[in-house]
Amino acid sequence: MNLLIDIGNTNTKIAISGQEKKISFIKSFINPFKPGDLKQILKKNKFKKAIISSVRGYSSEITGILKNEMPFFIKLGHTVPVPVEILYKTKETLGCDRIACVVGAYTLFPASNILIIDAGTAITYDILTEQKKYIGGNISPGLMMRFNALHIGTKKLPLIEPSQTFPLLGNNTADAIIAGVQNGIIFEIDSYINTLSALYKPLRTILTGGDCFFFEKKLKNAIFAELNLAFIGLNEILEFCAAKISK
Repeated sequence: MNLLIDIGNTNTKIAISGQEKKISFIKSFINPFKPGDLKQILKKNKFKKAIISSVRGYSSEITGILKNEMPFFIKLGHTVPVPVEILYKTKETLGCDRIACVVGAYTLFPASNILIIDAGTAITYDILTEQKKYIGGNISPGLMMRFNALHIGTKKLPLIEPSQTFPLLGNNTADAIIAGVQNGIIFEIDSYINTLSALYKPLRTILTGGDCFFFEKKLKNAIFAELNLAFIGLNEILEFCAAKISK
């Protein structure tokens, strides 16, 4: 089995890949991810290969444990070889989560133009062409980040939680915030899909991230939702690198 570790801005998610590259989610930890959390996972499972992806810092002890315990271990970064061509100009600043999702999209739909939308703490929009070229994308505030910004950046606006039901236009402050934030994201996503679909034909759209299912049925455009996209990509990168070493 392969151990897949995805350290995000808010949570650390752990998954395994077994036979036929099937992804099984194990556990989520609230950051910071601690060495004891990793030891807990390793005590219950045996792994041959491991990969860790992080958009924030973590204890060097975690790296040490993985190096000692794993026959093959990768710390994902911009110098790690991947099965797509990355054309991003500042590769050293490119988030590992974006790399993983792009490779995951390629794994699911090779030889396709793909818009990858990751609706997490931030919302990222990335384009992978049918020639396996990742050309870049955009970063936008995520759902809770927008609610928090309205509350923190003003004196009187309350902190509002997301709601599955909301109007197009609010007639009270709470509804106005909910409708403004959530409709704003929906309009934003649909507009990206419409604009980029005219440039990359045909274009597939994959939605992932913690809030992907919140927006999946609210969008006008057809999308493919895959919560495990980053894990699919991490596993593909791990196997790709292992195959290079074995040659």
